[in-house]
Amino acid sequence: MKSITLHNIDDVLYRKLAEVAADQNLSLNAAAKIAMGDGLGISKRKKVRDLSWLFAQKWSKEEADEFDKAVADNEKIDSQDWV
Repeated sequence: MKSITLHNIDDVLYRKLAEVAADQNLSLNAAAKIAMGDGLGISKRKKVRDLSWLFAQKWSKEEADEFDKAVADNEKIDSQDWV
């Protein structure tokens, strides 16, 4: 395996890479390798269509409670629907 060092990474790129790494529980090195592989079209990762990570722990308790209240009617089973 070869190694490279990148110099003069601007703040926006560094913050975004750090954010992605943290969100996916990766090191900066792993996140950078994935980003470069994806950008160059040579990624070995299997495409994942699960987007749940986008919403994981992003709501406050109040927001989650409000959402649960708004969709509560969808949780009710109406016996007339099964006749």
